[in-house]
Amino acid sequence: MLVPVAAVADPVHPEAAGILRVLGPRAVRTLAPARAQVPGGAQLGALVAIPRSETAASLGVEPFAPGIGRVSGTPERLIAFSQAHPGVHMEVTTPLHTLMSVARGTVQADRAYDTLGADGAGTLVGVADTGIDVSHPEFLDETGHSRIAWLLDMSVAPAGLHPDLEERFGIKNADGKVVAGAVYSAKEIDQLIADKKPLPNDAVGHGTHVSSIAAGDGDDLGKRGLYRGMAPKARLIVAGLGGTATGISNDDLVRGVSFVFDRADAEKQPVAVNLSLGGDFGPHDGTTLWEQALASFVGPTHPGRALVAAAGNSGSIGGDAIHQSVHVASGATVRVPITTEGASDGGVQVWVTLRGGANLKIGLDSPSGTWISPIGDGQTRGKKGDNDDYEAGVIYGSTATDSPVPAGSRGAVVLWSGKWPKGTYYVTFTGEGTADLYLGRTGDVQTINPATFAAGLREGTINLPGTHPSILSVGCTVNRPNWVSIAGGKVGVRVPVLDAAGGMVDASKELIPPTEGDACWFSSAGPNVNGVAKPEISAPGAGIIAAMSSGAPPGSDRSMFTTSCPPVHAGQNDRDPRCFQIDETHAVAMGTSMSAPMVTGAIALLLQRDPTLTQDKITALIQAGAHRFRPTPNTRFEDQGGPGELDVVGALDALEQTKNPSLVLPSVETSWIALGADYAAADGSTPLTAILELRGADGQHRADQFEEARLQPRVEINGTPIETAPTVARRGPGLWSYTVNVPAGRGGARMLLGATFDGADIVTPKVVPVSADLWVAHYPSSAKGGCTVAMAGMPSPSYSWLVWAGGAFAALGITLRRASGANRGAPKRHRPDRTAG
Repeated sequence: MLVPVAAVADPVHPEAAGILRVLGPRAVRTLAPARAQVPGGAQLGALVAIPRSETAASLGVEPFAPGIGRVSGTPERLIAFSQAHPGVHMEVTTPLHTLMSVARGTVQADRAYDTLGADGAGTLVGVADTGIDVSHPEFLDETGHSRIAWLLDMSVAPAGLHPDLEERFGIKNADGKVVAGAVYSAKEIDQLIADKKPLPNDAVGHGTHVSSIAAGDGDDLGKRGLYRGMAPKARLIVAGLGGTATGISNDDLVRGVSFVFDRADAEKQPVAVNLSLGGDFGPHDGTTLWEQALASFVGPTHPGRALVAAAGNSGSIGGDAIHQSVHVASGATVRVPITTEGASDGGVQVWVTLRGGANLKIGLDSPSGTWISPIGDGQTRGKKGDNDDYEAGVIYGSTATDSPVPAGSRGAVVLWSGKWPKGTYYVTFTGEGTADLYLGRTGDVQTINPATFAAGLREGTINLPGTHPSILSVGCTVNRPNWVSIAGGKVGVRVPVLDAAGGMVDASKELIPPTEGDACWFSSAGPNVNGVAKPEISAPGAGIIAAMSSGAPPGSDRSMFTTSCPPVHAGQNDRDPRCFQIDETHAVAMGTSMSAPMVTGAIALLLQRDPTLTQDKITALIQAGAHRFRPTPNTRFEDQGGPGELDVVGALDALEQTKNPSLVLPSVETSWIALGADYAAADGSTPLTAILELRGADGQHRADQFEEARLQPRVEINGTPIETAPTVARRGPGLWSYTVNVPAGRGGARMLLGATFDGADIVTPKVVPVSADLWVAHYPSSAKGGCTVAMAGMPSPSYSWLVWAGGAFAALGITLRRASGANRGAPKRHRPDRTAG
């Protein structure tokens, strides 16, 4: 549920200005790189929490969502606004990044289309992304007319066809003039095509690919249906945000989503909106204003609306790590290492979220010594380089001066920006308690030799905005690990072998191909920092063949398909730049970006049957319809990928059961349990969620309409039932859940979670460790000299995607990102340093 901002205690001091001051002249190109070249003065957008005693008008801001306003301007203007309105929380954030046939069969979309007539007719699919190639045959109907009902293109100047909409949703310069954001209707797109005038396009290609997965009509050069999208008869509303694959302003995102819902209301049709964009920087608890603003568009009071977000690609072992969790024992100092090759113009931002009753002080060390000594809650401290070549700061708590931490969230931001040397930097902790750290990067530490935690965790890496409890997030499963490129090259993916715990690379073994059905090695894992089970569902995303924008051919500067590929045949010298391209109009891509629109399109099929469905009911139906993760030799992380894999026929059947309920008893052979995390927090700070998927004996129908008392949770610690059993709640046909908080003092124990029906196990129980953190849960620790605790084991190397080229594998040059527990068993230089007294 969305927590109205007005219901949360107002912070004592303003926000945003703190980050703007630290970034100084680098603010615009750091926070909104695509806007740095806006004519007439670069602008930033910020969201404002409107206090109970104020209105949007009294503050001089644009009303945007309940309790939330929007203000734009230069960094200097935003700082001035903050100074003029003490007590008003203002929020800016780092840029968002894009989150990157056979799959339709996997999720039973073909069966739904062929036998149930589920094609999305009468519904809308909304996409806020990099843009869309309006001329692509995937987005034309059988008569050649555009299936794009409305388009907002923020990459070009206003067209003047809909000045009122361009005024509301376009980008303005410092003088208040709209300088970017053209709005077109389907009729106007048709006219542009007929007149052979320049057409809106997609120079990155991400938005085109995503839109095709959700709602492409499968026209492959006349062979209709080969690459058909999930809802091929739905119309589209697209907010083309422009930008790059690594830099899209979240202010543009929230306005783009607002445009999509506004136009859906005008069309008077239900809409499912897809966000294959996200970021790692933030509290990961759903409390940021921009997450709340997005979530306000959906909910119980908004029938016919759904919002889906990609879970993110931040979960891979073998690349850079963006999440770390630390437990600080009383009297100890913990230093969390961040390695970097240095920067000439870059930024590192670390968001620290405190768990439960943690009482910590936080500081920052550079390779040459202490930059900022640990400070306490409510404090702010900064540092500048001797030649102003860098600026650093720690802003702690929502009541600190100019704090970015929203009310209702406990944490801090540690950041530095500018030019700094190669080496290891440390976020330092003293006190007692547990904290989660999330890493954001901008500038030249984002893609080239990125700054990274020296070791990281897969758990808890869901990207914002998917961390919000009311936004449905989607994880990834492997669908197509191999393909043949347009040049005839055999292309494939190879991934590291993990150890038995699934948290560390076994460097002694060769890379292996992933198996269809595996949880994607890169897919971000749940839960959110408050223990909310995420993602809600998984769907195929590695790899998906879909539309390739004509504006983003391989080799072009901004194209997501531009890469360096080995030769097509062994012994050749010429490299193949088109290894992701399948034919003249289609290409393959991998990521939760591709998984999310599969779910978005599936929701359009549900809305076709019932346009009054709300977000909460839709989420329950998608989960109730899921099938088990497919068993594979390398199955890992299924407990953090939701209760199963998307199944369109199952979701439609669950909808039918809600309308025509009938008694179906559960069977232990066909039912299962999924957990929201792979360990239980020993301090009880976060709950562990168990989801029960109950099926009848035929495995097809959901168990339902039995007396609820017959179903009971089974929770035991070291073989003994816990004193107070949780309550099992029904969420949909065959879908039940309960949450558990571990009693304090049970660290080192093992907890069993399951359920019984009429006193007998109805699912195979699962057992997880009870621990302070994942390091302790899965790997032994050893004392070194009585002061520093280090993990035993070997360091994890970095791996790349590989392609098959004429009988041999060669590096493709795209680095994977780190997954859960990478280097949990690594020497102490890879783990947070812990020193006593």
